Order: sequence, then structure tokens, then C-alpha cells
Amino acid sequence: MTHCPSLTARLPASLLVAALACGGLWSAVQAQGEAAPRTHVTKNGVEVDLRSLGRQVADALAESGTLVGFGEVSPDPSEAVVPQVQLRGVNAQSNDGSLDNLQVFPGFRSFLEVTQSETSLAASGRRMVMGYNSSANQPLQQLPSGGLVFLRRFLSGFSASDDGGLTWTSGFVPPVPGSIATFGDPVVAVDRHGTFYYAGLGADASARTTIQVNRSTDGGRTWSDAVVVQQDNGGDKDWMAVGPDPGSKNRDNVYVTWTSFQSTGQQLRFGRSTDGGATWVTKTIFAPSADPNPAHAQNSLQFTNPVVDPITGRLYIPFAHFSNSDQDFLQVLASDDAGETFHFLTFNDPSAPDPTLLTVTQPGELVDCRSGGVRLAIHAGPSTPGRFGLRSFVQATRLTIQPAFAARNGVLYLAWSNSTSLVFGDPNSGSDIRFVRSEDGGNSWTAPVQVNPTVAGDAHHVLPSLAIDVDPNDVHVTYYTQHADGTVDLDMANSHDRGATFPGGRTVRVTGTASPLPPTNNRLTVTATTNYDRTIVACYALGEYQSVTTANGSVYAAWGDTRNVVTHPINVFDPLSGVTHAQTDVFFQKVKAQ
Repeated sequence: MTHCPSLTARLPASLLVAALACGGLWSAVQAQGEAAPRTHVTKNGVEVDLRSLGRQVADALAESGTLVGFGEVSPDPSEAVVPQVQLRGVNAQSNDGSLDNLQVFPGFRSFLEVTQSETSLAASGRRMVMGYNSSANQPLQQLPSGGLVFLRRFLSGFSASDDGGLTWTSGFVPPVPGSIATFGDPVVAVDRHGTFYYAGLGADASARTTIQVNRSTDGGRTWSDAVVVQQDNGGDKDWMAVGPDPGSKNRDNVYVTWTSFQSTGQQLRFGRSTDGGATWVTKTIFAPSADPNPAHAQNSLQFTNPVVDPITGRLYIPFAHFSNSDQDFLQVLASDDAGETFHFLTFNDPSAPDPTLLTVTQPGELVDCRSGGVRLAIHAGPSTPGRFGLRSFVQATRLTIQPAFAARNGVLYLAWSNSTSLVFGDPNSGSDIRFVRSEDGGNSWTAPVQVNPTVAGDAHHVLPSLAIDVDPNDVHVTYYTQHADGTVDLDMANSHDRGATFPGGRTVRVTGTASPLPPTNNRLTVTATTNYDRTIVACYALGEYQSVTTANGSVYAAWGDTRNVVTHPINVFDPLSGVTHAQTDVFFQKVKAQ
């Protein structure tokens, strides 16, 4: 019988393994009499899981410790890409594939640890850092009782380049001292001095969930130990921004926002550092209450995306605010005093119940991912009956509606993926990328325009990222496009008129090959499924975001990509025994777009 030390004590790594195997975080929470956090939103009577991969892995680990050459191609076949938009070189794989590994233990399914996705990219001169979730190199140990425990769970991977993305080195950012766990949800940013910051989820030495930040002063070659922004047992889906303090513009502040799952609903939390990430002040800045009208915004939010205006220093925090009905909303908080106070921007959307809300319909079909929860997703291949009258798919990757945002000198740019249906999770829906702009700091907005060209057979356009150039006319939006055969490409739409139009001839196909979705939701029992990479939750493949940024007169894209394959060893317990299929790696592309 394994001895289970108290999780309220500070533990060395050697004892933390045992603690994680003995009930972990939520056992400690329940022992202290705290109510379980609210991690779902009810949509038309169905509980939809809002947790990120990192949050799900953190919860699962805390509970048990065991988890048993190409040319330019326009996405619109009727148009050629204009000469001002050029791909420079070929897609470059950024993660080191040699870090992927296989672990086999008698009586268990094999552990294929081969998934990298969910990218964030920052550049300073020719130095670049990419953060991503990575399942590679997570050693397991078999206990005398026969069970398995992870000796460490480092999901926060990175790759760094000092030659503009031609070559990359890969690794994992260090955890909080004394901890054996980082849980990904990576965001990278860089300040004016070339110091890179990496924000993510993790655990402290007592196995409690943390929002944390690492820093690198050598272009991502080496990283500091993680510094805790806040210990938050309900913390999830962090995001980070770096930019000038509005009252002291010779100094860059570092801001981190995240969702905190509480028993009363989800809260938006905020951290600020004025000393390069060494120390932090934190607070809750928005905690909405429930509304008796199911079509109104509820006590449920997620997917913040803070941005600092590099000219004015104004801080913007867009996020998704959910109802219990078909339509949801985007909102934007703004601060002119480095986060001391906030106010909402106004959209004056006539379809919204409040002038600060922008009405949206989330993209994707609502599917049963079983062990991965009920999720919005894109999918491929045949379906099987799921729970709650939903369909289930072996090949699926889940979606979010995180807003993509940029700002410069009071001009604001906002993009998101919107369903073509007004019914939440409609199995017959498609999705498009929509874009609006404000010229007056968010007091008024343009009418939405469609970013992606309309191409027969391309049903879904999801998970957008947005960047603007030094030239305020140039707006770049990257997004995944799913084709009629179920395969996926990354496309980049480019506007040369501040987003008034995104011509098909200025939209380039970034990926050199369309890729299939891997088998992420494989049936084990009536209620349980497994990803092909069993250390990753079901229905997770491409991640919940990808990244685009600008520097040096070029545009740089980073994304999860499934062109590579992996073969499972023969194993009687594995539903994919001997099968060769797609796996997820991360890739990089430089684009010249004027």
C-alpha cells in the first residue's frame, strides 16, 4: 500500500510522485470542505466541458497519477496568389522528433508520446521562440503493486531559432522549483529588450495548480525556473501580453490573464509584473453572475487574449462569455492605467442583450468525446452513436472560440470563427472567419466581413490567429481550413486596406500538404475512449490555437500539423495495435506579404 503524504505540505519531487498517485488536488480540496469548481457550461441542457488540455491533464494527474518541397497555392482555385504574397522556403518542422518516445509495460497499452500542437510564436530580430504542448519524454515507473506513475509531467515544450526560423532546437521549460509538472497552455511574448517570456499552467511543489511564467534572456536557449503568478486550484487557459506601461512608456509591463473555475462559475483573473516577471500582483477583474434568461450571458467565461497597444500602452482583454442557449458573446475589457481599473468596450450589437456584447455562434459540431467530454469539434470519417443523442467520431479535434485581437494607436482588429448556423453544435453547419475593426478605440465597429474565401467543399474555417504589420494597412489572419475529404490545411488571409477586404488572390495556402485528422477518440469501454497518444485527452489533435506574428518585414506562422505518421506496436490491449496513422507535430513558415 502506497503511503500518501498530505498535499498541504510542501513536498520534494520524490514524495510528489506518491502524492499524485493518492488522490491529489481535488481530494485535498474536498478534504478542506471546498465546493468543486464549475468547469462546464450548460448549452440547451447538455453539459459542455470548457477545460483546456492542460487543465484536464492536471485534473487527471491530481486524481490518480496514472494515465493508464511545394509552391504557392491559393485556397480559392479561381484565383492566383498576387506577387506581393510569397512563401519563403518550405514548411519547417520545429519540434525535435527524436524527443518522441514509446514506453511499454507488461499488461498495459503502449504509451506513444508523440503529440506536439497548440502553438504560440514570438520574434525579436532573427531570434524566435515557439511554445507548444508536448507529450514527449514523460518517463513512467511501474510500482511494486503493478500500477504506473509518471516520474514527471512536462507538457510545456518550446523550440528556439536564432536564424529566422531556418533551424530549431527543442526542449521543455523548467517547472516551479520542487515540482515535477508543467501542464502546457503555452503563450510566448517578447519585450523591447529581446527578453522572451513563456506563460503556462503548472503545479507547485505541493501539487497545487499554478499560473506561472518563465523568462529567457538568450533567445530561448535557456530558461529560468518558473515563477508563480498565482497559485489557483481552479486556474485554466492562461494568456500573456507584453507592452509599454501607459504612464511610463520607457518600461514594458508583463500581463497574464486566465480563467478560474469556481463553484459559483468562472472568473476572469489578472496578473501584472512591472519588473520583468520577477514579482506579480494579481486580482479578479470580472466575476459575472448567472442570469435567469438562458439566452443572456451567464456566469461562464473562457479564452482570454490580452493585447497591449504598442503606441498608447492601453491594455485590451477580449474573451468569450457564454449563455445557456445557442448564441454566445464576445466582450472586451480595456484599461488605461496598466490594469488598475477596467471598463468594457461597446459593440452596440442590436442582436445582443447588452451594448458591451458581440453576438456569436460557436463553430463546429457538438460531439461526444466520451473520456474527453462533450465538445465542439471538426471531425472526419464515420460516426457512431454517442451519449445525449450526439454523434461520436474516432477522428476529431476540438474547437474553441478564442477571439483573435490586435491594436495599434487606438485602431482595433478582432477576428473569430463563427458557425454558419444559428443552432449551437449543428451537425450540418459550416464555419467562417469573421472580422471587425474599430478606428476609435472600441466605441464603434465596422460591419463584420468574411475573411476566408468561399470555396466549394471547404466547410470549416476555425481557430484563427491575427497579426498586423508596422504598415497599419496590412492585416494577416491565419486559420485552419477543413476540406470535403476531412483533411486540413493552414491558410493565411491578407488585407492591404486595414481589413476592409480580404481578397481571394491575397489568401495563401501556408501548408505544403493537406493532412488527415488522427484517431483521437478510440473506444475502450462503453463510456471510455483513448487518444492514440494515451497521455493526451480524447479529441485533442491540432490544439486549441495556432499562431501568426510579424517581424523584420515578414509574417511568421506556427501551427500543429498531422502530415507525419506513427505506427503502434502490436499490443493486445491497444485498439490501434499495429496501425499506422497521422500524428501531430508543429511547423513553421515564413511569408512575405505586402
